[in-house]
Amino acid sequence: MSSNIGTTLTQHVLRRQKDHPEATGQLTALLTQMGVAAKLVAAKVRRAGLIEIWGETGEVNVQGETVKKLDRIAQDTIVGVLRRSGTVAAMASEEEHEVIEVPLDFAGDYVVAFDPLDGSSNIDANVSIGTIFSVYKRTHPTEIVRGDFFRKGAEQVAAGYIIYGSSTVLVYTDGSTVDVFTLDPASGEYFLSRPNIRMPETTSVLSINECNEPYWPAWVRPYIDSVKSRNDLDKRRVSSRHIGSLVADFHRNLVYGGIFLYPPDARKGEGKLRLIYECHPLAKIAEVAGGAATDGRRPILDLAAAGLHDRVGLVIGPRAEVELVSTFVEKYS
Repeated sequence: MSSNIGTTLTQHVLRRQKDHPEATGQLTALLTQMGVAAKLVAAKVRRAGLIEIWGETGEVNVQGETVKKLDRIAQDTIVGVLRRSGTVAAMASEEEHEVIEVPLDFAGDYVVAFDPLDGSSNIDANVSIGTIFSVYKRTHPTEIVRGDFFRKGAEQVAAGYIIYGSSTVLVYTDGSTVDVFTLDPASGEYFLSRPNIRMPETTSVLSINECNEPYWPAWVRPYIDSVKSRNDLDKRRVSSRHIGSLVADFHRNLVYGGIFLYPPDARKGEGKLRLIYECHPLAKIAEVAGGAATDGRRPILDLAAAGLHDRVGLVIGPRAEVELVSTFVEKYS
């Protein structure tokens, strides 16, 4: 696989397309167009402080959150690129109340759900943020069906995210491998930099916001204490790292090996993170990379949303560690 390093994103997805003789090329085009949209967003993120697009728009989104200027720019950029791509019939965005439909004359075979700018509360502090996306095959050839978004995560045909950090990194899976591409600013191309990345089996990082402890379910504190007890005076086996940007926290754990938890709590009921826009795509990536993701009890990929903005708890990381969490859930529930 190392010989494939340096392959461009377009070359990579075209090679994968050859493995599927029945393929129309639309998924290949969709993934490359998502890469184009991410380049445009990355350019805005890099210049945000210079062109006065930090701060808020004054709007409040469907989640009840104040919309950042870059949130709106990222949303409009992704919708604009995908709407013209000929690959997408409809889109669902974390920022929108309803499904965004594409005129039937331009509609393609897929629907896409996305979080245009995850971690946007960190924008003004220059913390890594990102775009998360999920792709499903549409179920009806001529009608746009809202229920296409209310499916189990296991039905995703592709999922990925882009991180806008020290470099722009695109991570995606088509269900066979998870591959990492880095944007070369000189050529404007994404080059394969980590083919077939695997989530380390050892948990070296614990990612959780411990300030939420007063609202946690009973199982969380005993589990956290058990993780901390793995450290001793001679050797630190686990470190606590929590950026507050889900996509950045997940990517670090994917690379180094770690578990991320955002359990449901007394304030948020079922949880904070959105099933369609955040949990489904990251769970798909984790599972393909050898990890696992649950809401504490049920695999995330077995869950189907009842509404566009359903929220769930999330436990995601190495498979053995996620399974260990489930034993604490059972014991203390």
